[in-house]
This record gives sequence, C-alpha cells and structure tokens, in this order.
Amino acid sequence: MIDLKRVINLEETSTKTGLMLLGSAAVGLLTGNSELVTVTIGESGAQLGGTIPAIAAMFIGLFDTVRREKG
Repeated sequence: MIDLKRVINLEETSTKTGLMLLGSAAVGLLTGNSELVTVTIGESGAQLGGTIPAIAAMFIGLFDTVRREKG
C-alpha cells in the first residue's frame, strides 16, 4: 500500500506547484478541449491550449508532486 503522506509533502513548493498543474490540466480536459494544440496571440502574449499541453501539464504536475526537493 502506498503511504500518501510520504509521497505527497505539502510543505514543499514543488508539491503545491504540481497539484496546481494537475488541477488546471484536469479542468482543461473536463471542459472539452478537443483540439490537439491551440495558440492564440494577443496583446498580453501567447496563450497555449489544447489536449497535448494539458496532458504535458499533468505529467509535469505529477512529477512535481512526488519529487523530493533537496536542501
């Protein structure tokens, strides 16, 4: 059995970042991102969206959630 308290340490900043990435990616997929990649360029900069970036964000979020910070 996996002990989640040993895997997910909420005191590390990477864990908080990872959980935010996982949450935002899940919301993006649940709201119906059917395009693979979308790029919108406006005055405030470029916005990247779609399924591939959402899945990439989920993998990065998962990595940040379970990794151990040094120091």
